[in-house]
Amino acid sequence: MIFEINGVNMVPYVAHDDGFKWTRNDIDSPNTGRTLDGLMHRGRVATKIRLDIKCRPLKADELRIVLNTILPEYVTVHYTDPMYGETTKVMYANNNPAVHALWKPDGTEWWDGITFPLVER
Repeated sequence: MIFEINGVNMVPYVAHDDGFKWTRNDIDSPNTGRTLDGLMHRGRVATKIRLDIKCRPLKADELRIVLNTILPEYVTVHYTDPMYGETTKVMYANNNPAVHALWKPDGTEWWDGITFPLVER
């Protein structure tokens, strides 16, 4: 799998089991809806891809790399798309939680619960 943000390889930080979720979202026109006879009228104006990323537990220095990589307003994401194959898209990330997990006796700081969306511009 390929997963890079602004040229940074993100694969080492992603949870191995369920860390990469792909979704296609339809953007419908304001006229989309059902008429009184129950018939659905759609006016899809665009489709956008959303990636939901879940990281494995990360050391503090690894978390800094992830958070600084997704900080810009827009980022370039190069990844393996299940619909299109190898793809590059401009996306944005927001709402990035991280939970302080523990301090190891050797002074290593660990963080968990790290997730973020990447939404196509």
